[in-house]
Amino acid sequence: MFNDLRIHLAIIMYLLGCVSIMVYNAMVIIRKNNSSKAMVRNTDRWAKEIKIQLEQDEYELNPKHEKNLRRYLRNVEQLIAYSNALGRIKNEDYAAALDRYMVKLVENDVFVYLTADYRDRRTQERAYLAFFISQYPQVAKNSDGISSGTVDNMVSYIEDSDIYCRVNVLKALSHVGDMYGVANVLQFFSERRYFIHHKLLADELLCFVGNKEDLAKRLWSNHRIWNPNIMLGVVNFITMCSGAFDEEFLPVLKNPSANVEIRLAIMRYYRKNIYSQVHPILLEYLSQTENYDFAIVAAFVLDAYPSPVTTAALKAALESDKWHVRYNAITSLVNLGEYSEDMVNELIEHDNDALQILQYKLEHAGGKEIRVGGAAK
Repeated sequence: MFNDLRIHLAIIMYLLGCVSIMVYNAMVIIRKNNSSKAMVRNTDRWAKEIKIQLEQDEYELNPKHEKNLRRYLRNVEQLIAYSNALGRIKNEDYAAALDRYMVKLVENDVFVYLTADYRDRRTQERAYLAFFISQYPQVAKNSDGISSGTVDNMVSYIEDSDIYCRVNVLKALSHVGDMYGVANVLQFFSERRYFIHHKLLADELLCFVGNKEDLAKRLWSNHRIWNPNIMLGVVNFITMCSGAFDEEFLPVLKNPSANVEIRLAIMRYYRKNIYSQVHPILLEYLSQTENYDFAIVAAFVLDAYPSPVTTAALKAALESDKWHVRYNAITSLVNLGEYSEDMVNELIEHDNDALQILQYKLEHAGGKEIRVGGAAK
């Protein structure tokens, strides 16, 4: 009888658990639906209020509208709705009026106030405000260029925050075009050893709306003191947007104590930006055996430096122990058009893998076939 009671009790507890889960799921669904409806209502309300503001003949920020901005945009849900409303209006031929509206927001320090208010908020909320400013950078610009109050408040977000907030702050500063703000943030990243992937960093820097050449020079001026990971992102950024660093990069490439990844990135820069003085250095790196990464990248880059010496060095690299060196050497030889029947016969005898790589490269270069002694291989 006691065992029967325990079984019934277990069944009752199980059923109560199932009911609790069902009630919880129902409440989540109801709350989500209510939240979605509230977002639509708030977006409609903000769109209506902004349109009234835009359609005024004498353009001044309505005190009531300014009060609503300062009061309600302190709530991140309202900020999302406001952003949605601006996006909707931007697609309705209000571009000129919207620019005037943004100017008035700056003149009345609306976002100086909001960015200051968000400093003590949760990381996710600070991250969203920074993202909003990256979408509407006009709110951080004044007649002199940059609204220092808004920018300074945003820069303070990167302390005691996560990677999403830090990236959004960097994104916002890049879209605003604040060269000094971007440099200060990267200085902070380097000092605190905050990690940001170098590819992500380069992508965010490419969004910079000011003079990228000036930004590149300012960032590179810190290459002796900044974290190598930060500088790797900077070199990748420079590679994609500038060709003016041939002389600046060369001493680093020659320096055997310089960071390996940075030197490899600089080698890739010289594939895009031809510089004759780097040719003998690339040939030297191709024969590197202590760290094969240099040989791998050198074999890739050398197709930009055609010469009999390059061809001979690449053919010698086909005997490397490392598959990636052979792969890049063959790729460069194909790109240079420097392959021959003798080379094919040599590969057949010693390196069938390399022969298959060559066949693959030739097919993708123009559907050619490797022929040995008149027969297709």
